[in-house]
Amino acid sequence: MTPFGFLNGIRVLDLSQFIPGPYATLLLSDLGADVVKIEPPHGDPQALDGPLDGEGVSLWYRIINRNKRVVKLDLKSEQGRGWFDALVASCDVLLESFRPGALERLGYSRTRLGELNPMLVHCALSGWGQNGPYRLRAGHDNNYQASVGVLDVSGTMDEAMPSNPPIADFAGALSAFGLICGALVRRCSTSHGAYIDIGMADAALALMGTDMAAVGKDFDTRRGCGPYSGGWACYNTYRCAYGGYVTLGALEPKFWEAFCTKVSQPNWISRQYEPRPQTTLIAEVGSLFAARSRDDWLAVMKDVETCFHEVLALDEVAANSQVAVRQVLRMGADGIVDALLPAWVDEVRPPDRLPLKSALVEAVMQEWGDRTLLTGPAARC
Repeated sequence: MTPFGFLNGIRVLDLSQFIPGPYATLLLSDLGADVVKIEPPHGDPQALDGPLDGEGVSLWYRIINRNKRVVKLDLKSEQGRGWFDALVASCDVLLESFRPGALERLGYSRTRLGELNPMLVHCALSGWGQNGPYRLRAGHDNNYQASVGVLDVSGTMDEAMPSNPPIADFAGALSAFGLICGALVRRCSTSHGAYIDIGMADAALALMGTDMAAVGKDFDTRRGCGPYSGGWACYNTYRCAYGGYVTLGALEPKFWEAFCTKVSQPNWISRQYEPRPQTTLIAEVGSLFAARSRDDWLAVMKDVETCFHEVLALDEVAANSQVAVRQVLRMGADGIVDALLPAWVDEVRPPDRLPLKSALVEAVMQEWGDRTLLTGPAARC
């Protein structure tokens, strides 16, 4: 067992596409799960979306499907369904991202899946969830953000801007990852599987608790007015001379005072909690930062006990000393930079990932056929 082998022996079928489902199963694979990604004969559309490598395959697709074997199956054919029956019977987790009813139309209702594998942990990760009037509506991340108020508090006072990385996609993926792990723990004591219904819009809404709690109260959460969305001078992003940017996050009075003292503006100290949006104070602080370059400000703020950091461009991130020590960002064996599992376990750095590879379903079933050979959690559960 390696420090990250919490899910050694667990078998996962991934029927999802694009980002959310594949990212959830990527995290499961980081913990030792054996993930087989089932794709239709024409493949996952993500394979052609984004920057392409020399083989015409998306780097995004390669990154998010590391550690996995990819099997092409036509679930609309009798032969494909036969193989899929065998895979479901032999796996522990099934994650799919179809719209509600699509899997059932292929012949795999919850009843049918339960007959094939009573201990199956089945996670349905969809845009809007399995019930409600939006359940069959098409959507993508910006639509989910719009539907739960994220866009009402994101961007500037003049313009709503969706977040990037896509917040609903990754919130849904992280929810699926955590709930699948929890269901596997429960299965060890009850021998029961689980059916997990996650809507990505719900996952984004779950991150909005602090904003929703303020609705109807005397607390301005409008775009560009909220405390964390540009309403405070002490917590904001500022443009420097020559185009660089810096962030100030001096929420605590001691950090704000340290900043104001360093820049010789003691009159700003008492203005920290003026009513939001602090348009005048923000403009004054902005003028201060605009007078010098980003590198100049780094030198000025180097030893100040406050919350300050330059805005790094993507091509600067890898060279950052903190990023280098944490080793979350590393070059993969295929020469593609990868952002790894963001955790150290037992003082061991995040595990490397293997490039995805294609596999024949016959080879997977030959390996998966005898469950008595399993070790780890699957053998105990």
